[in-house]
Amino acid sequence: MGVIFLIRFENVTKIYKGENEVVALKNIDLTINDGEIFGIIGLSGAGKSTLVRCINLLETPDEGRVLVDGVDMMNLTRRELRQHRKSIGMIFQHFNLLSSRTVAENVAFPLELSGVPKRQRIKKVRDLLELVGLSDKARAYPSQLSGGQKQRVGIARALANDQKILLCDEATSALDPQTTMSILELLKKINRERGITVVIITHEMHVIKEICDRVAVIEDGRIIETGIVEDVLLNPTTETARTFLKTVIKSEVPPEVAARLKESNGGELLQVTFLGGSTGEPIINEVVKNFDVVVNILYGNIDQIHDITFGMLVLKLTGPQRKQAKAFLEEKGLKVKVIDDV
Repeated sequence: MGVIFLIRFENVTKIYKGENEVVALKNIDLTINDGEIFGIIGLSGAGKSTLVRCINLLETPDEGRVLVDGVDMMNLTRRELRQHRKSIGMIFQHFNLLSSRTVAENVAFPLELSGVPKRQRIKKVRDLLELVGLSDKARAYPSQLSGGQKQRVGIARALANDQKILLCDEATSALDPQTTMSILELLKKINRERGITVVIITHEMHVIKEICDRVAVIEDGRIIETGIVEDVLLNPTTETARTFLKTVIKSEVPPEVAARLKESNGGELLQVTFLGGSTGEPIINEVVKNFDVVVNILYGNIDQIHDITFGMLVLKLTGPQRKQAKAFLEEKGLKVKVIDDV
């Protein structure tokens, strides 16, 4: 059986009318698969929050269709829409907890609205607080919690009705890096153990790099690039994606290094990208052994995307068999880019 889509946008356009009309989304076509963690990244004002709010119809598109689990959300009555929204949880940047309620009461709130009996509510809340690691905070109030703990409460509350989809709108933007990592690990755990589809809206590429299976890049209300995270990060096709990429992976030679390299004479300057298993192979050693060339490693770094190791080296290649050496590197699956003759 092939991949089953859970969310699909078909030619979706959203326009905010007023004195200054704003076209927030323009002809969006997008598919999010069942059980994946999908990221949507863009700068402020790109349309990413509007896009995610169209999934549960907190924003209603002016054109197109939004399908969730095979249902056209725009053809539902108000009552039907309320019912379908129960399968979609949402967490926010600023948590949106009820300050007058305890942690347990915050998590129980959607269950109360759904008419779940008290005994079932108590068990459900206990299970959810255990899931998010806050069993000892059930009687605490939001004012007594750290930012990370508040977001964990928000996640527990968003899952109270056994949701199939969890929407995260800049959910880690207000958190420090260490807390952000702990929340991302929790989201991965929920996705893995419960099969919940997670949609993450962010302007932070490191969030996409750490957690997402696929990503869409949005700019000026349009999806300009989409694909598997590894592909988009390692082979971006748009300038916006390349700009985001620079914040997490040093795939370019720093200007000060490039300037210093160009002061040397002779040879050829190469940028060699390693991906996956090739990072563990002694390929440079093989080049030196098999070809009449001298290899000088001038700059490099290694990073990781999911379980895939990614490395980049800048080499100065001199000698009569440079062409053959470059061909050998490419045959080994490395990406070779000639930076300059120096």
